Amino acid sequence: MFKDAQNFVHGSGCTLVLPGLLLLASTALLAYRQMTEERTDQPLNGFLANILLQMLPLVALKAKIWSCNDRVSLVPLVLVRTLLMHVILGIMRVVSQVIVGLEKSNKMSVTVDFVLTVSAIAILHYAFEFPLTFKSLYDQRDVRNLVLLATGAAILSEGFFVFAPPSWMSEASRQSAADQLEASKVFFVASNYVDIVAFMPVVWRLYQADDEFEDCSAGVVVSLEAKKQIQLFFCFVLAFYSWDDVIDPIMGGLDEPLAMMAHAAHFMLLLDFAGFFIFQVGNSNASTTTNKGIGEQLQGLLSEGNMEDDV
Repeated sequence: MFKDAQNFVHGSGCTLVLPGLLLLASTALLAYRQMTEERTDQPLNGFLANILLQMLPLVALKAKIWSCNDRVSLVPLVLVRTLLMHVILGIMRVVSQVIVGLEKSNKMSVTVDFVLTVSAIAILHYAFEFPLTFKSLYDQRDVRNLVLLATGAAILSEGFFVFAPPSWMSEASRQSAADQLEASKVFFVASNYVDIVAFMPVVWRLYQADDEFEDCSAGVVVSLEAKKQIQLFFCFVLAFYSWDDVIDPIMGGLDEPLAMMAHAAHFMLLLDFAGFFIFQVGNSNASTTTNKGIGEQLQGLLSEGNMEDDV
């Protein structure tokens, strides 16, 4: 009975209902805040927009894996890039706090960010056997370009609040604006932008594979090693966002119901995606391998993409 319920929730079109509702709810929160925000209110539109943008890659990824469930076997090959994005995100957060000064920073936040970053590095090195060298990181073209894009966007957005005429900003934004660009703020905002695009390398690779191969029925078995990698990956991701979306806002005394609801929507979407993905991986070994040649071609496409990044 439980298996039948799982098949209904994760194996049918109903699996896209919850992500769609959560995405719609997040959009409604942003629209409501935009229409009701007072001049003296804390500016939340940017934060709510960030949460909404974070949710889009997860929804796109789930929709793609559901529509072409053989693609689930390709994901372990590119999870390393999402882990790299989280490593860089964690480093940016820690550096931001160090620049401000540890005596002025939230020591709990710094400690958790540091521990999570070290954990991600350990998983990369020991589980995914990723070499911890600058060249290996630089060769990951997707990660490199996304981080540069996020950093550039952070500099531009922070520069706007420094150099833009006060008449272009709300009263709350003017009060929080700095007189000059501050490195700590740039690193912190850049880390938020990296967080938004952290899952984009996986999405890109799956859609790239789909452009080359139209058959969505190939059964490809996920190896035991890949399953362990997936389990470690989701353990890290759930720990990371448990802190980001649940524990930190509560401990920090976040007194904004809309912000708490946005955090909750994002975390629920992440839990839904983790459950869906683990369900798909568990079912992968039960699928037939009559079209194994297509699966091997898809694996080759991903490997070819990795080689291109090393150029």
